[in-house]
Amino acid sequence: MKNKTVIPSTARNLIMLLFFIIIGVTANSQAFYGGIALGGVTSQVDGDHNNGFHKVGFTGGAFVGYEINDIFEAQFEIKYIQKGSRSSADEPVQFLIRLDYVELPLVAAMNLGFFDINGHKFDWISIEAGASVDVLAYTNQKNNGANESSNRWKRFCVNGILGVKFNVVEKKFQIGARVITSLNSAYAGNYLQALRFGQWGAFNDVLELVAYYRF
Repeated sequence: MKNKTVIPSTARNLIMLLFFIIIGVTANSQAFYGGIALGGVTSQVDGDHNNGFHKVGFTGGAFVGYEINDIFEAQFEIKYIQKGSRSSADEPVQFLIRLDYVELPLVAAMNLGFFDINGHKFDWISIEAGASVDVLAYTNQKNNGANESSNRWKRFCVNGILGVKFNVVEKKFQIGARVITSLNSAYAGNYLQALRFGQWGAFNDVLELVAYYRF
């Protein structure tokens, strides 16, 4: 597979644009907030016959959110994320799929501060759910160190998101853990096959751990 660099420079420009938007909206409204996010991921491709979250990557970008009330908030993000698949170290044939995306998540979060058990509130934890659109930025596939020639990974992919977020410093610093899974096949070919949501294809599965810092 030939290396294919599509829009990494565009990703940087979009993140910078969102950064300036964050500054603008947070300066004019107390209900809005914004900041930066940085973390790591581990991933697999369901359908490559290579089960296991063996591939490690990073994710980072910026976000802007709106506090609806003391319980609910919505957050939009733009991040660069490294997904894909890798064979385990003990496999006789070493295989690698690298899929880098510009990720555009939109999530809704619910703070659990309304739970009170023996005077202990759970306002330090939130649960979140949402969806994201991924735009393929870079792809590379190797088999025993050699690049494979076929490249039919789709430019766009839609994902579902479920997560939990912990307040380390209230309204300033948070740690979030998410499960991100493809809702449509990320591959347009027919040699990578898994059945999901009534369709055959290859699907990204990601476990993500991210630190969020609010300005």
